[in-house]
Parts: sequence; C-alpha cells; structure tokens
Amino acid sequence: MTSPDIAPLMDKSRIMKSGPRGALTVFCAVVAMSAQATGADLPGGTLLSRAGGSVEGIVRDAATHETLPYASVVLAGTSFGAACDAEGKYAIRNIPAGTYQLRASYVGYRPLEVTIDVVDAESARRDLDLVPVGLEGQEVIVTGQARGQKHAINEQLASPRIMNAVSSSRIKEMPDANAAESVGRLPGVSIIRNAGEGTQIVVRGLQPKYNAILVDGVRLASSGADDRGADLSMISSQMLDGIEVTKAVTPDQDPDVLGGTVNFKLREAGRGEEGFRLGVTSQGAYNGLENAPNKFNNFKTIALAEGRFLDESFGVFAQADIERRNLTSNDLGAAYTNLGSEIPKYITQSLNLNHIPRDRRRVNGTVVMDYQHTDGKVTLSNFGSTGVTDIENRGESYDVANNLHRYSLRHERSTLNIITNSFGLEHRLYDVTANLKLSHTYSETKNPNDWTVGFQQGSAGLDAFVNAPDIDPREVPKAANNDTNATYLGSIVTNSSFSRERALTVSLDLETSVNLAEILSVTFKTGGKYRRQTRSYMYDQSGGQGLGLQSAVFVDSLIASHFSSTAQYANTTSIPIVPFMDPAFQYGKFLGGDYPMFLPLNFAMLAEMVSYIKSRSALLAQRGDVAYFHDQFNSTSRNFSGSEGQSAFYIMATMNVGSDLTIIPGVRYQRLFTAYTAPRGIQNTSSALGGTYFHYDTTLSVGHDFWLPAFVLKYKPFTWCDARFSFTNTIAYPDYRAIVPRIDIAIGGAIAWNNYQLTPSRSRNYDAYLSFYDNTIGLFTAGAFLKQIDDLIYGWNFFVTGADALQYYPPGLAAGTPTGVYNVSTYVNNPYRVDNWGIELDWQTHFWYLPSPLNGLVLNVNFTHIFSRAEYPYTDRVRVGRTFVYVDTSFVDRLLSQPDNIVNLSVGYDYGGFSLRVSMLHQADVFTQVNYWPQLRSSTDKYTRWDMSVKQDLPWFGLQLFGDVNNLNNVNDISLLHAPTNVPRSRQSYGLTADFGVRVVW
Repeated sequence: MTSPDIAPLMDKSRIMKSGPRGALTVFCAVVAMSAQATGADLPGGTLLSRAGGSVEGIVRDAATHETLPYASVVLAGTSFGAACDAEGKYAIRNIPAGTYQLRASYVGYRPLEVTIDVVDAESARRDLDLVPVGLEGQEVIVTGQARGQKHAINEQLASPRIMNAVSSSRIKEMPDANAAESVGRLPGVSIIRNAGEGTQIVVRGLQPKYNAILVDGVRLASSGADDRGADLSMISSQMLDGIEVTKAVTPDQDPDVLGGTVNFKLREAGRGEEGFRLGVTSQGAYNGLENAPNKFNNFKTIALAEGRFLDESFGVFAQADIERRNLTSNDLGAAYTNLGSEIPKYITQSLNLNHIPRDRRRVNGTVVMDYQHTDGKVTLSNFGSTGVTDIENRGESYDVANNLHRYSLRHERSTLNIITNSFGLEHRLYDVTANLKLSHTYSETKNPNDWTVGFQQGSAGLDAFVNAPDIDPREVPKAANNDTNATYLGSIVTNSSFSRERALTVSLDLETSVNLAEILSVTFKTGGKYRRQTRSYMYDQSGGQGLGLQSAVFVDSLIASHFSSTAQYANTTSIPIVPFMDPAFQYGKFLGGDYPMFLPLNFAMLAEMVSYIKSRSALLAQRGDVAYFHDQFNSTSRNFSGSEGQSAFYIMATMNVGSDLTIIPGVRYQRLFTAYTAPRGIQNTSSALGGTYFHYDTTLSVGHDFWLPAFVLKYKPFTWCDARFSFTNTIAYPDYRAIVPRIDIAIGGAIAWNNYQLTPSRSRNYDAYLSFYDNTIGLFTAGAFLKQIDDLIYGWNFFVTGADALQYYPPGLAAGTPTGVYNVSTYVNNPYRVDNWGIELDWQTHFWYLPSPLNGLVLNVNFTHIFSRAEYPYTDRVRVGRTFVYVDTSFVDRLLSQPDNIVNLSVGYDYGGFSLRVSMLHQADVFTQVNYWPQLRSSTDKYTRWDMSVKQDLPWFGLQLFGDVNNLNNVNDISLLHAPTNVPRSRQSYGLTADFGVRVVW
C-alpha cells in the first residue's frame, strides 16, 4: 500500500445517479392486475377473488380482560392470519366465504380455537378470551414482571424481523433510570456510560454512531458536534410505551445503520374507560461516591395526565419530568508511547487526574394525541427535553517527558435541547392502507462560557521516569515534589461552542393484500421518503502564549492587582498558587487512595479572575497583548455548516405460504446529497499569536446512491419452534467532521485534510435465528450474525515530502513549493473488508409451574459473544542508513468499541403487590484504543455490575413505594493496555447510587 495522493482519495466517491423511474407505476399495475384477476390456476389451488369477508376483534386475558398485545390469530389450515397490534386488536381481511377454525395463541396462555362463518362483503367481530396457564386448582392472575415479559416475548415472535423488545408493561412496572438502561439489558447490546449514567449504546460491537435512534419512528437529531450519534440519557423511560431493537432491517426501514435500529415508542392514553387519569411520582436519591459533594441533592418528579373521550376514540397523554442528578466522578487518564520496537515495553508520557462534580438538571415533556376511527388513525406526537450540566473539573496532570506538574480548574455549563414532533395519518381506503408521516426533529448543544485556569510547577521531581520503561503510573504522583512556592499561574483559556441540527421529513407508505390461494397470500408494500437536514457548528476561543512568560507581565499585573492577596506580585510573571487554593475542599481517597491529589483550587476566586480578564479583553486587544487574545485560528478553523438531502424509495412483498412459511423479498433505493461549507487556510507566526488567519470558505457538494436488496425468511416447522434467516444491505454515512471540506496547514508541517469525497460504508448482513417457545419454556433464542463491511471509515496519518505536499494545500494559498516533511491527517475508506460476527443466546421464562410462592419467579438471561477482524492502515517510520523513510503497511485487530462477551442476568419476583428485581451486567474486554504497537492498544477490564429494584403496592389511593440501588458492588470503569497487563489507560469511579420514592395514580 502506498501513501495516497488526492486523486485516489477522490476516486472513492460514487457518482450520483438518477433515481428509479416508473417503478411505482409498475408496482401499482401489478397490484391492480392481481386484484382484478380471478380463476387462474395455481399450484396450491385457484386464484381467489379479492371480494371476500373479514373478521376482527380483540384478544384479552379471560380473568382481567386486559388486552394481549401481539397475540397470533390465524385461520387454521390457511395462509390467512394476523398478529394483534399493541392494543390487542386484530383484523383478517379478504377471506373467501366459508367456515373456518379461528385459532388464537399467546405464550403464557392456553390457545383457543373457535368456529366462525365468513360471508362475502361482510365483517364479523369475534373477541377472544385466553386463559393463563397455571397449576391445577390454582387461580392464576398474571401480574407485574411476568406480564411485561410475556408481552415482550409475543411481540418478538409476532414480528417477521429479527428484533428484541422491551414491553410497555415491563417499563410501567419497574422503570429504569433512562432509556439507555432499559435497552442495555437486551442481547447484543452494551452501554456506554458517563459518570455511571447510561448515555449511548453499542449494538453488536459497533459504535453508537452506527445505530439509528428513533422516537415514535422519527430519527432523533444528533447531539454530538462531530458524528451522528444520539444521547439516550435525555429520554425518560416512564414516558415510553415500549422499545424495539431491530437488528435486521427490511426495505421499509432506514438503511443507514450498521448496528441496530432502536425505536422508542411514546405512550398514548390508556384504554378501558373514559375520563381523565392523573399520576404523580416523586423520588429522592443518594450518591455514594466518597468525595461527591451534595450527596443527597438528587430528585426526580413526574406528573402525568391522560384520558380518552368520544367513546374512547380520542385520547390525550401528557407527562412532564423534572430531575436533578449528582454525577460526580473521579477520573484517571494516562498516555504512553513505545520504546522503539521493543514489545511489550512502554514509556509513561503523562498522567491526568480529575475530580469532576457534575450537577445535571433536566426537564422532559411529551404530549401525544390520537384519534381512531373505523378506517384509520390520526396521531400527533411531541417530545421535548432540555438538560443543563454544570461541571467543576479540578485536575492535576504530570507531564513526565518535560518534568512538569500542572494544576487546573475547568468550568463548563452545557445545555442540550432536543425536540421531536410528528403527525401521522393512517387511512384504509378499500383494500389499500396508506400511512403518511410528517416530522420535525431538532437538537442543539450550547456551551456559552467555558473556561480553564492552569498553574504550573517546573522541576517537579519526575526526572527518574523520563524515558524509563514499564513505570507503574501509581508511582508518578507519589514521586512528585509538590512545591507550592514554585507553582505559578500559567494560563487562562476561555471558549464557547454551539452546534445544532434540524431535519424535516415526509414519508408515505402504501400497503395492500392479495389472497392468491388458501395457502398463499401476499401483502405488497411500497413507499418513499425525503429528509432535509441542516447542521452547523461554531466555536470561539481566547487564550494566550502563557502567563509565565515575560510577555505576560501586563496581564499578570492586572490579575495580581485585582486580588488583595496577590497585590505584591504586580509587575512580575510569578503569581503563586497558594492564594488561589481552597483549604475547605477535600479530595478524600481519590480512586481509593491509589492516586493522591494535593492542591484543590478555589472555584469562586478563579471564576472572578476569568470574569475580570474578559472584561479587559478590549484593552488587551488594543495593546496587541499576546498573553490573552482572541484566537482567530481556533475560532475559525473548526466551524462548519451545511445541509443534507436524503431520498428513498422501496418495494417489498410479504408472502405467507400456509401458516408456517413467510418470505419477504424487497429492494430499497437510497440517495444522499451533501453540501457543506468549511474554512481552508494556512497558519503563520502571526495567527499563532492572535493575528489574522489566512483562509477562505469553501462549499462542496457530493452525492451517493445505493440499491439495497433484502430477503427475509421465517419458517415454523412446529408449533413450538421457528427459524429465521435474513440477508440485508445497510450503509453508514460519514461523520460530519470527516466530510466538511476543511484544510489547515500548520506551522510545524502538520496538514489537516478532510476528505469530503468519502464513500458511505456498506455492510452485507447475514442473520440466522432459532426460537423455541411454549408455556413452560417461555422463549429461548439462539442466533448468529455476520456483517461484511466495506469502505469502513478511519482516520489516517501519513507523511509526504517536499513538492508532494502541494496537492494537499488549499488551492491558491501556497507560496512557492513546499519543503520538508509533512504529516497529513485525513479520513479514508478502508480498502480492506471488515468482518464482524457473533452469537446471541437469550432465555426469557416465568416459573409459573413451581409451587407457591416460587411461582412468582421471572428470569431473563442472555449471552453474546462477538468476533471481529479489521485491518487498519498504518504508516511506519523506518531508518534506512542515515535517513528515515515512510513505509505504508497495516495491522489487524478488532473493531473499536467491540466487546468480547456480554452477559445480562435479571431475576424478578412478584408476590401480590410486591415486586423485586436483581440484575447483573457483565461486559468483558471492550476494545477502546487502536494502535500499531500492541503495548499501546487498550481494552476495558472486566466490568460486572449489580443493581436492585423493589416495589410495593399499597391498598390506598393507588399508592406505590419503590426503590433502586445501582452499582451495588461499586465497580469502576477501567481501560487497560494490551501487552503489559494491569497497566491502566483510563479509570473512572462514580460509586453507588440509590433512590427511593412514592408513586400515586388516581
């Protein structure tokens, strides 16, 4: 492999082609001919006329009359049947006149079979009441966690796709802290946490940006500045009506997903009686981290109102959440380098210790209105969330290579706002069902006033560790000679950022069914979608050369004279740390005492210092001061804006052969058009000191299109078993940061060259699953998957020399021919295929057959093992004689964020109004750092976490008491180097958390 020039990087792009013309017309003609045809001979019998009768109704629990979502209802011996919807309703249409056996089944209940007569052009109603299984002579009432488990099992069995579900009943019975925690118990899913709070998920070892996150079918706007990932911590589980995780998409779903599609369904008003229902939940919480401030200043209050009117055809659901959480953590980060080519030796370059109190305040709200009529449904869904996080990050860092000890305090106030709105219209006209959806989604992240103040001590006593191999990082802070009299103010940096994304989407789906014979029925479905998205990112920074330099004497004098305790240091560049220390602040046993922190800084004094310097910024700009100035380079080079247009069309068919075989072939056409604007410029000595950054803005447009075929097969050889196979094609669009057309030439020879012509990654996906189920087993699933990913995008650094670097310069800005060696940082499509495969085992069961009181036990357990093989491009620097040459090579390892093993165990117990759930999560060896040198690669340590939840119903006014204890065993998040074992690259401790509350519904 050779170093790329600009041409082969460009050649990776695919040329935009025109979309399919006339395909919809052909589809409609086929459907029309099928509808009109009668009397043709088929292998399974005679083609049936579309004129026929129908049967519809509700499937319920015979004892409680609660509906049974996703129950299976079929006409025995035919291909005619339907799965109930989330409300337990079913409808089978276009049935030839005659007498049939109508059979309803639901795991956990005894099947029911009744005789019905179907008459042409008439609709019969038949409600079906199923009896739950139980021991002879015992009254059986399905309650609590068992109900939620059964609903999830039957939803999974009813779907033709390969998917997992968290049911509405399970969420309502024992809700999790947020949506990420609810999804994280499903097979193949691992959680990414920030200070112990689940924020994102990894599906089948693929990073969060490769998942599609939906709220009521609407793609959630990205909340990050650089990629397409979404923050799930903003979604409260109590406002959800269920969660679906689809791992093998069909053509009617968005294909830009390599991991999984997660759909969070918002609650609608409950059914069963007219009028309003109100509910209130209030809870307090405790943070058990030893040095966390305000341990008890945590709360969450939820208020909801819902009701149905007009004979229950019109419903309104509204909920508001107010929450405050203490997410304090103790963090460690270490940087290492290799000792030449000696494996596994490493050199410790730096060690960073951070005590980070996070005060997070959120307000969430949802309003959902729906109106149901004979031929369809109208829905208006709205979800909004705003969260403010205040951070006071006290840090101590050891720069071993330069023998420096630095102290810092960073303040951040980040606001994340998310809105989704959707209007859905579902209408059936004759035998065609149309589903129209209009949606809007918006997210913004604002950090208007962040700042960092740093102090620095030279000659920190770290000489013995410089270039020393295999140093235990715990020895570094112990060896430092912490001298407050030699530690001085070093820097003030202020910055702000603002990113936002908005998308408008319209989609239309058309569906119709044709009964070709008693053993063959086909549902045709087609549709289209268009999404228009805008996105921008703005960053601004002020800082300086350093406050310890002679050039900073004026700024240092301003600061010193502002505080009475430092007035004596005016006209010097040596403002000591002592007056700015906080003697009342204690670090305690930071990370269990393994890594001591010494000198906590005073937040109030440093905030005053920053405010004072900012108020003098006009004066400093007038003087041209280089100690604190507006940084034009950093305030320009990171900004970008642009838009995307996504359009799609699909056609698919669901063919039922008898009641045992379902075949779904289809194809989707997907087009992406991007147009982004970003700066291209060259730095010089002036721009490094606040002078003009010579640049211009460039707007470039690129298009990509794909044809994505899919095939899904479901076969049910026995009443207690089914097999599923799918072949699908999916894609992943590049990160925003990778494709904006930014170019920057630094003074030292570094070139940042974004590759706006990146091709979206494409994956061929194979899934095979076996499911075994009955009333005793529950549901046991064994599955395997393989993903063959082409053009996966990676960051790549390579070297060019002299005139070869000219092609990477911004056109028109090069002054002569470049000389020297340049390090080019860019993004490329990996020329090597990436394979990702694994197995998933899942067992969900209710031990109803055990004698009381053991019949209240509920078990959910799943295991996932994932393999992957990725070949990473790499440029090595090799000495040949007296010179160095650069050799392009590669190395093989796993996919980033891929875990080896995931185990989820949940044991629940229901007895009367009491519910208990103990859960365990185990994640092993998640790959966290890619590097050519094995000793510099890293993976997480084994992570085993125990949680417990308890609930007790009280006999008054619908009262419930509940409590949760999370991270019972106080486990830390730890990442370790590969070759030398037990050497930490990162560690985060956030302690045990607990909450207790009361819930009332009336």
